[in-house]
Amino acid sequence: MDIKKNVLITGAGSGIGFATAQRFAREGYTIIAVGRNKKGLEQLREAIGNEHYFILFDLIRLEKIPHLIARIEKKVGPIDILINNAGIGLFKKFEDIPDSAIDKIVRTNLFAPMALSRAVFPSMKARGGTIVNIASVAGKRTWKHLTAYSTSKFGLIGFSNSLRRECMYYTYPISIIVVCPPAVDTPFFDNAGYYDYKKDHLGQKLLSAEEVADEIYFAVVHNKREVLVGMRAKILDKLYAFSPRFIEWLEDWVKRK
Repeated sequence: MDIKKNVLITGAGSGIGFATAQRFAREGYTIIAVGRNKKGLEQLREAIGNEHYFILFDLIRLEKIPHLIARIEKKVGPIDILINNAGIGLFKKFEDIPDSAIDKIVRTNLFAPMALSRAVFPSMKARGGTIVNIASVAGKRTWKHLTAYSTSKFGLIGFSNSLRRECMYYTYPISIIVVCPPAVDTPFFDNAGYYDYKKDHLGQKLLSAEEVADEIYFAVVHNKREVLVGMRAKILDKLYAFSPRFIEWLEDWVKRK
């Protein structure tokens, strides 16, 4: 790569974001790592070096996002690739979820990517760029006790597809990519309150964060529209399109076994 490109990655302090920052750094990109996990960002700095940028920031502060982007562009330069990775979940019956939790999930998983995309749009319209939204298979299929999270991820996919059409219509040189991972071996499940996920899914092999990071890098390099990560996710997506009721019944049946 002749010119170093600036890549902003949210949720870079752990899991998929951490691995993705490492993957792009190895390829010569300049990383702007944003996250609320101070210790994780410090560990990432140790892993990829001080020539990159590390910003402690909570995306739930939507009103501060335009100032964040302005500050980054002033210090680092225009953002070439925005990877909206930060996300939170909650495994709980919908009727038991407090309004504050729903607000936090939707703000982090949907409203923050929208605000970040809007903030980088002026420079990307002028010089080109790529926006990658890390959704989930839970944005294409549903699970019980994951209603708020699925809602946010369905919304993120809808936002991505609609924004892509606008970019095409107005001939903006911006690529919009959606990446949908299945279950990944990260702190997500513990953070979402499902501490027994691995115990309840003994036959399921979780993908590693590094495998997902490789898919994200591949999607950017080859300008993919949408990527479902892993063969299992691809097969279930096709089957779900053919017979949603059967797949929902099958998943609930497997869970009861």
